[in-house]
Amino acid sequence: MPTVTIVGAGVFGLTTALSLPRHYAVTIVARDMPGDADSLDWASPWAGAGFGGGGTKDQDPEEIEMLKAGFRYFWKLAQTNPESSVKRMPGVHYRDNIDTDEDLWIKDFMPNYRVMDKSQLPTESNAKIGLSYMQVVMTPSTYMLYLFSLLKQSSNVTFVRATIQSLTELLSSPVQFGPAPDVIINASGVGARTLHPLEDELVEPIRGQTIIIRHPGIDHRSGRSGNDYCYVIPRGDGTVVIGGVKQPGNTDPSVDADIRVDIARRAHQLDPRIPANVEELDIVRDVVGIRPGRRGGMRVEAERVVIGNVEMPVVHAYGASGTGFAFSPGVGRKVAQLVDDFVMGDKCMLDA
Repeated sequence: MPTVTIVGAGVFGLTTALSLPRHYAVTIVARDMPGDADSLDWASPWAGAGFGGGGTKDQDPEEIEMLKAGFRYFWKLAQTNPESSVKRMPGVHYRDNIDTDEDLWIKDFMPNYRVMDKSQLPTESNAKIGLSYMQVVMTPSTYMLYLFSLLKQSSNVTFVRATIQSLTELLSSPVQFGPAPDVIINASGVGARTLHPLEDELVEPIRGQTIIIRHPGIDHRSGRSGNDYCYVIPRGDGTVVIGGVKQPGNTDPSVDADIRVDIARRAHQLDPRIPANVEELDIVRDVVGIRPGRRGGMRVEAERVVIGNVEMPVVHAYGASGTGFAFSPGVGRKVAQLVDDFVMGDKCMLDA
């Protein structure tokens, strides 16, 4: 039986585990697990988790295909498994720096896509064009627990709670981590920057800040990009996430009061039903999260790495920043293909 060890139990790690063949023995090694108490040490529980169609690399064909795979997966899951928290929802997206959609792949893919009439654009949003289409949203903590429960029911998957500094630990501690794996999957998020011997210097933490409010009347997702960046994402349970900011290199866990005020202002511009004054919001909680960014874009690729004195196949899956949930099904499928190349495919034959 092929053995695979996944480092990380975020949305990439869990989704990849579900994407691997059931005849693989899979061990997920992670410091943080779904259901843990709140912690900023990992990114997945804090995500906005909407699907707007943006990636980490401009018009990258491989990323677009992964996003399409992700949308198809979530679109179906919303109908077949509502306990996952995934919901179909109408949405709008405004661009405040350009008045065309000619460069957007979503125009030929997303359901019910149309360019909005100019009279429908929010007057305070500075929008040059508005795009309306069906989208999907989810509640990150609920969706993570959904994935976790599926994996806990799988006889081929084992969870090991551990903090590792080096991949050599996976090979030198069989009592804790099991037999040496045939393939290691690096889904360590921000940890990929310091995980020995990989130490990807392009990995960059990106601070985000949002506010979760109660507002059952908000029934569609709104977003804006270009000169400004903000979003309004209903969860479908009466709560709404409004945000946000992207602050590369910033890991301050405290709530910035000025940003908080600005989030309310910008969310009101997108949806006037949201009060512009932060003091008038029905706030559930303020959220600060550290996204796993990577300069140059997400990394989903395979290589052979010398770990200790052993050359090991390693498949990387990290660096999606704020698009991890949208990418996760497509990334899981791609990673499974890369692992299969090592275990059963041409790479295995060439190494024989």
